Amino acid sequence: MSLDRRGSTSKERVNQVTSHSTDAGRLQVPPPGGPHRVGTQALPFLDPDRADPWQPHRCRELMVQLWYPAAPLAGSTPPPARYLTLPVAAHVLQMWAEEGEEFGAGPHEALAGVRVHATEGAPVADGTRRPLVLLSPGLGEYRAGLTALAEDLASRGFVVAGVDHPGDAAAVEFPNGRVVPHHEPKDEEGSSAADGSTTDVESRYLATRVADLRFVLDQLLASPSPWHGVLDTTRVGVAGHSLGGAAAAELARTDARPAAIAVLDGSLYGPVLSSGLDLPVLLCGLTPPDPEDPDILAGWDRLWPLLRGPRHHTAVRGAGHMSATDFDVLAGPLGLRDPDDPDDAFSFGTLPPGRGIALVRVVLTAFFNEHLRNSPTPIPHAAFPELSLDTAPRKEC
Repeated sequence: MSLDRRGSTSKERVNQVTSHSTDAGRLQVPPPGGPHRVGTQALPFLDPDRADPWQPHRCRELMVQLWYPAAPLAGSTPPPARYLTLPVAAHVLQMWAEEGEEFGAGPHEALAGVRVHATEGAPVADGTRRPLVLLSPGLGEYRAGLTALAEDLASRGFVVAGVDHPGDAAAVEFPNGRVVPHHEPKDEEGSSAADGSTTDVESRYLATRVADLRFVLDQLLASPSPWHGVLDTTRVGVAGHSLGGAAAAELARTDARPAAIAVLDGSLYGPVLSSGLDLPVLLCGLTPPDPEDPDILAGWDRLWPLLRGPRHHTAVRGAGHMSATDFDVLAGPLGLRDPDDPDDAFSFGTLPPGRGIALVRVVLTAFFNEHLRNSPTPIPHAAFPELSLDTAPRKEC
């Protein structure tokens, strides 16, 4: 079973991908809403002290994408950055296909060419040191899949670091052209995640992600890093979608540097469910309760009473599990969103395309403004009828 909880396993999509039509003209992420221009750059990181758990003969390598407030333009408007490379786009789409089905070149090119709003390599805006937000995507997803969230936060003054977790991600391409596709490791009894046996697999995915996030903090915050002088090391946030949320919580348990974390849907695992946390925590629920699936948002009710800092539980009514990702707006033009398909209802909910991600942007901005910038403005639940504020997370069905 896919740990990213799309509603079905990644190889059980019922969409007939070979017959899908793609509306490439509508493939763009929503523009950011803040006052700053946005720059971006992708960086390879090599950890010489850690073997890759899926390729033990290699040291662990990561790709990290930074989005940041960019300096004002001095001349003509440069072209926006590229969304994905063709090889990665092909792997991302195949994660949505039935086993044995293939997308043609057209959809690959369309997804790779999604219009974004950040400029590649733009100079960083002058100003005070800025808060950093790490973004960890869901299992089987990809760092660029949170571009709409990243660009919006960057336009509002944050530096955002989206982390690809090779082997876990749909695919990761490195600057030398090497592509690492998604890999489902075997557990101790020889079962893979696709076989439905997930306990050991989850723990290994989670431990690897936490180590990845810790290493990224080491690299960005250390004095040799060119970002050391840009970032305020006392104002670090971590936001994760699905399994990325579990990684954010476990990182906060083991590392004192995060000052606030946000969990965007997905179940929670690990020792944090026994130890709790002392820092501000946002639990943002997107999927509705399902009496037939008690694992949806498992662990939230266990963690809630163990949160000793400021705690927020927000539900986005009508959303789906993928409403925090770019696929909230990209799935329709790609032919991957069918309102009559129950799997798609789980993934995208009943909100109009783009509404879910707009609401998640509102919630994240308010949360990180409050806890990384000491802004007194709370999450504006009253202004948005789809948002609800609960005093405790919903119980497992």
